[in-house]
Amino acid sequence: MSDMTWEEYDRRIERVPIFVPVGSTEQHGPGLPMNVDSIIPTEFSERTAERVDGIVAPTIQYGAKSQPGSGGGSEFVGTTSVHGGTLRRQIQDVIGDLERDGARKIVFFNGHYENEYPIREAIDRQIERGTQATFLIASWWDLLSPSLRDEIFEEVPGGFPGWEKEHAGVIETALMRHFRPELVREDEIVDDEAERTPPHIVKPAPAETIPDSGVFYRATYGTADVGRRVVDDVIGALINAIETEFE
Repeated sequence: MSDMTWEEYDRRIERVPIFVPVGSTEQHGPGLPMNVDSIIPTEFSERTAERVDGIVAPTIQYGAKSQPGSGGGSEFVGTTSVHGGTLRRQIQDVIGDLERDGARKIVFFNGHYENEYPIREAIDRQIERGTQATFLIASWWDLLSPSLRDEIFEEVPGGFPGWEKEHAGVIETALMRHFRPELVREDEIVDDEAERTPPHIVKPAPAETIPDSGVFYRATYGTADVGRRVVDDVIGALINAIETEFE
């Protein structure tokens, strides 16, 4: 979208899906850059848009507050977040302008765990105001087929730990090695995990519940080949969702 002229955009907006990637600026350990959660949804959106004749809007790169149990939170230098209400208002404003210009098929593609509910709430509020658009909300991890997920984690000691504990772990490392290998600090990729993972939330978070490295699982198992398989699987699911929900 940002590379188009307004006239080029105007000719297409009413008939094609508009993708809005939503990410974050958040630590991802010593081996990955802080824009992982923005790169991944942007790359997925661009590849999918090519196959469904869509348009990709600029990525929202500041996400909802990083939490200690799924990213380390503000304990790490560089993690730069906004409150959920701030993100919700920004998304709602973006929706308003997209709709004003004629968008009727809008895909919010998410790459940051904590963004899910601000995105949903922004769309709910827009619907309450009255809308002519149809919205599709997807986080890449929800589109990954359970069969492929289980196959990938069969080779990982400890198996699948749950998505909140996969921060900077197997799949994110694999996707970055596939999408943007030049940004991966290969010599710094490490396996790590918290000393203690309680089934409840404590704030301020005890130090032993956050890995010192910022890596919450076994990043060394995230190969570029795993990334390629995940990309093919997720894009297939996203295309199917678009074809099903946008008539």
